[in-house]
Amino acid sequence: MLRNIRNNIQGTAAKVIIAIIIVPFALFGIDSLFNSSAPSAAAVVNGEKISAAELQQAITMQKRRLLSMMGDQIDPSMLDDAMLRKPALNTLIKQQLLLQAAKDENIEISTAQLNATIAAMPQFHEDGRFSQERYQQVLRLQGYNGSFFKQLLASDLIIQQLSTAVVGSAFITDAELARSVGLLHESRDFHFINLPLAIYTQNVSVSDEEISAYYEANTESFLSDEEVRFSYIELTEAQFYEPVSEDQVQAEYQRLVNTSNAQAEREAAHILIDITDDRSRETALAELQKIRADILAGANFGDQAKKYSVDAGSATSDGLLGFTSGESFPVEFEEALANLKVGELSPVVETEAGLHLIKLVSLRKPEIPSFDQARLEITEQLREQKARPRLVGAVDNLKDLVFNAESLAMPADEMQLQVQLSDWRSQQSDEGLFAYPAVKQAAFNAELRNQGLNSDVIELSSDRYVVLHIEEYKAPEPKALESVKADIELILVENKAEAAAEIQAQSLQAVLAAGGRAEDVAKEQGLTWNAIMDGKRSDINIDAAVRNQAFSMPRPQTQASVSTLRKNNGDRVVLQLLDVRYGDISALKESVALEAEKNAYRNKSSQEFSAYFNSLWENAEIKIN
Repeated sequence: MLRNIRNNIQGTAAKVIIAIIIVPFALFGIDSLFNSSAPSAAAVVNGEKISAAELQQAITMQKRRLLSMMGDQIDPSMLDDAMLRKPALNTLIKQQLLLQAAKDENIEISTAQLNATIAAMPQFHEDGRFSQERYQQVLRLQGYNGSFFKQLLASDLIIQQLSTAVVGSAFITDAELARSVGLLHESRDFHFINLPLAIYTQNVSVSDEEISAYYEANTESFLSDEEVRFSYIELTEAQFYEPVSEDQVQAEYQRLVNTSNAQAEREAAHILIDITDDRSRETALAELQKIRADILAGANFGDQAKKYSVDAGSATSDGLLGFTSGESFPVEFEEALANLKVGELSPVVETEAGLHLIKLVSLRKPEIPSFDQARLEITEQLREQKARPRLVGAVDNLKDLVFNAESLAMPADEMQLQVQLSDWRSQQSDEGLFAYPAVKQAAFNAELRNQGLNSDVIELSSDRYVVLHIEEYKAPEPKALESVKADIELILVENKAEAAAEIQAQSLQAVLAAGGRAEDVAKEQGLTWNAIMDGKRSDINIDAAVRNQAFSMPRPQTQASVSTLRKNNGDRVVLQLLDVRYGDISALKESVALEAEKNAYRNKSSQEFSAYFNSLWENAEIKIN
């Protein structure tokens, strides 16, 4: 059907039909401008809406997190909005419930607390101090603006306070502590007999008839890989490179120099005297001029800041305020700072905060390489800048051409590009273009193959695109018996060996359950056995699978408990549990007892918060649209 549409879409009749279809759509579009309604909420939690925009923002943030963790290796399906919608919405609902609970408890975060938290966050620090420029840079990289980040952080801090309050109310009774310590520091005595699969494998044989029968019954398990061969057109930025003149390189270098000078960062220190009901402007000015005169006469600026500055945040650090690129402080402050030389002291400067003496402590500029050092990089950048718009235009043109084409020949001719042919590739191949999951997915797309369609233009990177057309396909076929005979023999040998091991394990279990001793039974049958006395849950010297099985067995009553275990490698183990002793906190070392008590409290706190949140969820009115 799609092919028929493509073949006939060029005719006059088709154009008339399309024109008729467009009219009602256009009218519908105009009508929607006058009859639009507010978008419905994604969910409503106790009467408060979670908007579709908030949900989309949460989905976008989740995509960023996934991309930052997995990069180019991510499966494109993991970034599907439909897949991310439910977990993102659940997270927003949980957050809304907790924020509502915090509001009911009058939990708030002040602006001062919020700013202090941001200033203390190490990701915003340079040289051990908060940097406004670093703060803005990190937010830009994460796709946040300042107000949105502060909103997110404030919500997190409020929820933290709520959870701290709930957890802080938890307590553990002596009986609960005794039970927790008893289980955690429990010790067990047990014996176990090993039945390695290898001793049964040695005594197993498989006939050709058995191999043939297994092959016939499981032919679908021995299919060859499906394979595909495809033609493709590749568009790269390099295809649009043009020569760059020396004058262009020189001009760009000069622009970089000018930009670097404009990006200078100044480290400021100040002494602030504020104007209050008890201190007039004239008094403050006189005090600051006296301080300035003393500094010019040799007094230490840092000492004067500690003694006189009313800015408590900087006074204890010799008046240091950190670096600014011209936007961190009031305009008057920045203008005065920009006119100073390193080490120079400003006249008295007035801002809304009061009167300042400002000192330029240091100046740092981006390092600029010499013209000869930068020539090659600048040349490449200019070539890329010129080529990028042409590449984008070519990609759009290619998208239009391949949509209506039966193959890639016509688009290649129109755009003077080369059609290339791949080798045979299977799903297991990761070479060449198959290193990109989107290409592999298109190459094995049944709809493209069955209808003879071209793929979409696939973006491999910002400077590389490809479109493909499936030329030949090999469906999976049963492999010849001779080629898989050895594999089948291994399967049958292992199956027979496992069956024999299981039979003997069950036999040993029955003997031990009837009162036999593991040592005697093992010796009689030439098997190895082990005795564990006073074994602990944390004992890494005991095989983890054996240890977990031993500590999951019921406490022996009139006689020992017995069980069998199949390990991942096919070995069997028969265990005989003899005795169980619960831990006693009074018998533990003081440090171990203290840590055990902390662990018990942490577990109880976690349970308390889970119960608290579950009650919020169960009693909430939640509507998901």
